[in-house]
Amino acid sequence: MTDNLAQQISEKLRDMADIIAVFSSKKEILLKGSPKTDLGLRKSEIRSRLADFGLNIDIISTDPYLLVRLKQIESEKGKFPWINVILFFATGVTTILTGALWEGVDWISDPFLILKEPLAVIFGGLPFSLALLAILVFHEFGHYFAARYHKVNVSLPYFIPAPPGITIIGTFGAFIKSKSAFIDKRQLLDVGAAGPLAGLVISVIVLAIGIKSSTIQPMTDEITGIFFGESLLFRFITHLIKGSVDGENVLIISSVGFAGWVGMLVTMFNLIPMGQLDGGHIAYALFGKRQKSIAIVALIALAILTFYWQGWLVWLFIGLLLNLKHPPTVMDEIPLGTGRKIVGSISIIAFIVCFVPAPIYINF
Repeated sequence: MTDNLAQQISEKLRDMADIIAVFSSKKEILLKGSPKTDLGLRKSEIRSRLADFGLNIDIISTDPYLLVRLKQIESEKGKFPWINVILFFATGVTTILTGALWEGVDWISDPFLILKEPLAVIFGGLPFSLALLAILVFHEFGHYFAARYHKVNVSLPYFIPAPPGITIIGTFGAFIKSKSAFIDKRQLLDVGAAGPLAGLVISVIVLAIGIKSSTIQPMTDEITGIFFGESLLFRFITHLIKGSVDGENVLIISSVGFAGWVGMLVTMFNLIPMGQLDGGHIAYALFGKRQKSIAIVALIALAILTFYWQGWLVWLFIGLLLNLKHPPTVMDEIPLGTGRKIVGSISIIAFIVCFVPAPIYINF
């Protein structure tokens, strides 16, 4: 929406409130004003004054601030999300092909295997694909439903397929696009934490199933390939199901177990307290302006960690691209509340128990 439209809307309400902030996006305008009078009984009048603009009017608050959100009415009408659906099914294909490789169905050496024995490829890769997609779906829809609950305008998830055989999981993950400003820290924490916590719950279930079908073998020089770092949570679940795995043995993880490991890694990455990552949202909700200092410490830690695993260079680069300082919400002064502080603390614990200094290393 245009700045001119926002100005016209502000003029309609100038005798009711001093408009002190305007947040405008393509399909939405959010006005924040300081009331000049008690507006609690004047909501119908506010709607009447703004009716001529032909917008959907949502009066969020009248005290201590007037908050009005206006959306294009046509944006409320649902359109079939073709792009989202196509990307989801494409990611299903790439993760099935990748899962098949993890299960020993080597269609790369013989590409015609996909045509000659399609069921072997599909059924070989399907368990990994379903497990990984379940984690990603719960993560992204955790964000989505929390946002919808708070009437934050967000898109459906966009899944990103990745070339099988080049990437080890067949996807670059998924994301949703936010088209609204966050009203307060409560919204910010709910939306930020819902995704990684929902995804982590499914990751734990998937990992437990996968560990149960995995095997333990004696560690010998003949065992080579890709090795995965173990987080505290991974070790705990492994110990519960398989008992202690000492240095003389190695866990040969199944493709489903690998999907659970990936889910925990995704949780860890998302909870890094920088910029617009989920961890950045949570850190700002909990600590306010101190979040920037936390982000700087995290960036320094990433620089140090690159000596242990060069893959951290990617996240160091992402951190440098992101604005370390999280933008404020419309009403930062509204307290978070004890319950949400507990959820934020659980998110921090989730980051710690999922943390792996060197997630992947190769031994040939």
